[in-house]
Amino acid sequence: MRSTRTNIMKKMLISTDNENRQFAFVKGNRPTNAKTVKAKEKSMQEHGQLSPITVVKGEDVCKMNGCLVDLQGHDIPNEQAERYYAVVDGQHRVVAWMNLKKDLDELVICESLNAEMEIAALIAEMNICTTSWKGTDYMAAPAMALAAKNEVFDFAVELQGKGFPLATISLWCTGTNSLKPKDLVASIKNKALPRAFVDAGWFYRSVKWYEAASERIPNAFLTKKYLITYLVKKFNHAEDPTQFSSQMEEKLRSLTVEQVNEIMNPKANDGITREQATYDMLEKHLG
Repeated sequence: MRSTRTNIMKKMLISTDNENRQFAFVKGNRPTNAKTVKAKEKSMQEHGQLSPITVVKGEDVCKMNGCLVDLQGHDIPNEQAERYYAVVDGQHRVVAWMNLKKDLDELVICESLNAEMEIAALIAEMNICTTSWKGTDYMAAPAMALAAKNEVFDFAVELQGKGFPLATISLWCTGTNSLKPKDLVASIKNKALPRAFVDAGWFYRSVKWYEAASERIPNAFLTKKYLITYLVKKFNHAEDPTQFSSQMEEKLRSLTVEQVNEIMNPKANDGITREQATYDMLEKHLG
């Protein structure tokens, strides 16, 4: 006998929102990608908005120890959170819409269907399931879930914002390549940073090297592993680590334009890879 059962589905209806809130982003959520924004601009220019922007109320973000930033990245005081909707899925579409000079009030929004889920977990879950995240994108988890400040992690977030891959961030912040995406995601549940961020001993040395190197070497080279890998190796074999650290800081600040150019553009001879040639130049000018 054929079943006559009818499936009853739920349908969302669009209504006008009268709360007069502005859009904001959750501080620590992964940065928007220029290439992705351009693709969204093209799509939205041709087809308009195809799906709602998922938001939560700004004050709910603050209740869960999160913080808000405006669309230009400026901090929003917690006492002003009630004036905003925080975007948890749709950052690229919001930026694309804004770049197209369209009225943000025309965007269709919806609030998360799971009102009890923590903001950090919600963002991670929605984005991991819909978009392929890079290693550094997972840093959004502890950035949003932690109330306590940690200077090592703040340094990691700074490097993330400058385009450093996770492996290079791990070397600068911890001296090892031990930091993995799964460790960052786990911090959502246990509300504690990965153990790699607990010991700040390495950070106090490496941040000085980084600041010194940044005065002479372009960021495009620093994002690669060459310099920090060289520094880690030399430090681990130094007879006097304290003396090495201070001397290396001075050497980095003393690099000339010509020396930096040799390091960044090494001449690879027969039988020597570009990677090895780069390390040879680092040894020549910093050894």
